[in-house]
Amino acid sequence: MPENGRNHTRRSRARSAVEESREKMLQQATYHIESVGASMGMPDDVLRGVIDNAGVTKAEFFQIWPTTEAFLAELFCELANQAQVDRADTGTLLSTWRYLSMRIDDLRSAEGRRRVLEDVIRTAADYNFEAVTSSNKWRTYAALSATIMSWSDEDARERILEALRASEFAFVDTMETFYRNVLPTIGYRLKPAFGDDYQPFVVAAASVIEGLGIVRSTVPSLVEAHFDLGGDSAGGGGSWSAASLAFIGVVDAFIEPDPEFTPEVAIARLSTGMDVTAQ
Repeated sequence: MPENGRNHTRRSRARSAVEESREKMLQQATYHIESVGASMGMPDDVLRGVIDNAGVTKAEFFQIWPTTEAFLAELFCELANQAQVDRADTGTLLSTWRYLSMRIDDLRSAEGRRRVLEDVIRTAADYNFEAVTSSNKWRTYAALSATIMSWSDEDARERILEALRASEFAFVDTMETFYRNVLPTIGYRLKPAFGDDYQPFVVAAASVIEGLGIVRSTVPSLVEAHFDLGGDSAGGGGSWSAASLAFIGVVDAFIEPDPEFTPEVAIARLSTGMDVTAQ
């Protein structure tokens, strides 16, 4: 093999080894943070443990990242990106659509549509609250969002903020697609005052669930409380959690019955088994 060819092969192998070490370090550090929680720093003894557990030498570590801060900046960007899937909770989105297909007859009256809306909110809010706020990735995302402004390196802070923004907008896009499909199907629309912009509604609704998730660690008895509102209450009969009550309060602030709703069109859409998640 010509010398140039051998040099190219050696460089390729070196790059491959570096990328393998990078991946091992990020995986091990992610596991550590999801186990003990996120903070804006990493003590030297903890970092040494992460390096050892990843099977990477200290020299290899500093070949990739010149400083611990550079490593943490890349790690936190990666964690922000990983949080996108957990926050959207695709299982809730798909199960909601399947549930609606079983409530077709209720869509033929205004009272029935309100019952469907309340049942969807109560069920989806409770499930989403448990699924999202018990996720290690979400807890890390929440911790990063709350503490990122204390990061001293301005350039690194901006990179992490940009990753958090990208994660937030990806989540908003997914949920906007979901609400644009589901709400008109059960006879509701965004109030005209919001100019067909679902994003404030998405952010407000998510903030209810995620805010309660944060408070849950300190006052679980309050967050996990359920209330029997009775059959004649504004919230409908049955037991309601704090999360579902807060969520439907946001829903009622942003949406209203659609005066042009046609049950037959909605029923036809539900019969197609449409996937309402973002492509």
